[in-house]
Formats: sequence, structure tokens, C-alpha cells
Amino acid sequence: MSMWTYKQWGALIGGLLIVLIATLGVGTTALVVIFAVIGYFVGAFLEGELDVEDIRARAQGRRGG
Repeated sequence: MSMWTYKQWGALIGGLLIVLIATLGVGTTALVVIFAVIGYFVGAFLEGELDVEDIRARAQGRRGG
């Protein structure tokens, strides 16, 4: 079986969000999504995929090479 495409993942995530909104409500679903995004960035940082110095330099307007 081949890997899923971004369209398929997007459809799955969209479907799960609709189910969450229908069962839990909009506020709770928004809270779940916010914590999921925060968890993603924490995981990326811990695995070394997130370059904090590059993000800081870009936020300050300096483009490093």
C-alpha cells in the first residue's frame, strides 16, 4: 500500500474535526486543535526539526544564509 497524500490526510483531519464539532462543540474543538498545534511544535523542537535561531532571525528581519 502506498503512502497517503496530503489531500487524503486533509480529508481525514477535516472529517475528524467535523465529528469533534458535532459531538463536543466549537469551543472544545478549538481548544483541542490549539493544543494539537502546540504539541506538534513541541515535538518538532524536541526532535531537532525546528531551528529556533532561524525563526528568531527571521522575526527580527535578518535573513541568514
